[in-house]
Amino acid sequence: MKYIIICSVMLFFLGSCSFLEEYSQDTIQVRGYEDLEELLIGEGYMNVNASYSLENGASYYPYIHYMSDETEECEKSDFGSSAFNRRDAIFGYYTWQDRCGVDESGSSYADESKDWTKLYYHINVVNNVIDLIDEYTRGSENDIREAMRVKGEAYFLRGAYYFTLVNLYGKPYEASTADADLGVPLKLTGEIQDVIFQRESVAQVYKQIEADLKIAEECLGKANLPGTIYQADSTAVHLLMSRFYLYKQDWEQALKYAQKVVSVRSDLLDLNGFSGGFLSKNSVETIFSMGGHAITHNTVNQYKSFQVSREQYNIYAEDDLRKSVFFWTYNDFVGYAKIAESSSFANNDPAAVYYYNYALAYEGRKVEVSDNFLFRNAEAFLNGAEAAIYLGDETTALELLEQLRVKRFERENYIPLQKTGEELVNEIREERRRELCLEGHRWFDLRRYMVCEKYPYSKEIEKVYYVYKDYSSDEKIEKRIYKLEKNDPAYVLPIPHEVLEYHTGMPNNIHPVRSYKIEPLN
Repeated sequence: MKYIIICSVMLFFLGSCSFLEEYSQDTIQVRGYEDLEELLIGEGYMNVNASYSLENGASYYPYIHYMSDETEECEKSDFGSSAFNRRDAIFGYYTWQDRCGVDESGSSYADESKDWTKLYYHINVVNNVIDLIDEYTRGSENDIREAMRVKGEAYFLRGAYYFTLVNLYGKPYEASTADADLGVPLKLTGEIQDVIFQRESVAQVYKQIEADLKIAEECLGKANLPGTIYQADSTAVHLLMSRFYLYKQDWEQALKYAQKVVSVRSDLLDLNGFSGGFLSKNSVETIFSMGGHAITHNTVNQYKSFQVSREQYNIYAEDDLRKSVFFWTYNDFVGYAKIAESSSFANNDPAAVYYYNYALAYEGRKVEVSDNFLFRNAEAFLNGAEAAIYLGDETTALELLEQLRVKRFERENYIPLQKTGEELVNEIREERRRELCLEGHRWFDLRRYMVCEKYPYSKEIEKVYYVYKDYSSDEKIEKRIYKLEKNDPAYVLPIPHEVLEYHTGMPNNIHPVRSYKIEPLN
């Protein structure tokens, strides 16, 4: 039997228009698993792009780096004005506004649904693959394995996308409230459905994610085929499952899957004597990556409006080699160098940093790993350590943590950690903050710490935002301070306005209007 997939017609578009809006009549005629694999690679996975600016829209949810404590406004450029470089594109997220698309004047709104739409588009493509793949799981032993691999990848992607959506737009998972807390709509078939979708509970979305990842684990385990870092394999599934169970507060399962990853991918880069770019598709630590990269374009040098926060930079001890490998400094500026290809970053050469970024952003050069969807085995050590300490297994927690730390600190005079109890919990969390900075984890970690059953923690974050005389001026006229309170409702994003306009009756998240205080200009 032949099937025709009209992907653009089947597009699940939870935005300002109908789910069923037709964008084109492009068709794919499915003759075998190879066609479904091509569809999955071309439209199911996130696109790998060059380094893009914030308003470009090519990167996926870059704002999570700007809502957290990892970044701050660059107050002064040493090479000219940085006043309005990309600030308007991120203002509503950076200052936790109730309308994320608003600009600083409060009078103009950008599209808030770009990431929602893109993620649901990928989900619908994956749904089409899932609907059809069993028809082509036949033939030779190799064909069956290849089809099983495609099926496993599809279920992995659907689970990953819903995991992202529910952690952007739903409350963090808390067992006592998850059945009542609102998550996101679930659509699990490529079939056209003329309905108004509503939000499922956080518990129901997590149940679906777990089911998808279990199928992905089974299929990719049976396939047992080599791939590239741009296609998920069993190790990628296990790493995501360790993260999923960590967020779900199922410590036993989180530790189990973290150890599965460590057992097959234990090699870590030793920063003693290390030179060159840390993040790379060829790194022994890289397991999987998809999606674009916006951090390099927007925080790498003084021409930009944002920089790595001084708070982030200051959490590294002087003998922590990541301090010089991950960042470069120039006067008060802290720049991102984690993905650099040139050793000149480590030499604090501003000109080299600028021109490297120029080449990435304006010459269309690819950034080979994502800024928010990169899977590294270092995370498995940290997931396992955190789960173990919550289980009361300090020995395993320290063992996993030390395997990572010994590769990150100056070897000479290194002293292993000797902390216990809550002090060790805090150290594991800080180590996670240091190791995984600007890789898309911090915002989600802050969310889940708030509801942690064993050691709850919530943080107050302040952001400085300068108002300038006009778009062509370096003259500051106002210094605003925006504050995200502890346990703030804004740790959950509001549902995009465009979605609510079409999906009548869909409840929004509580997201209060954000005020600010004015401080004197220095």
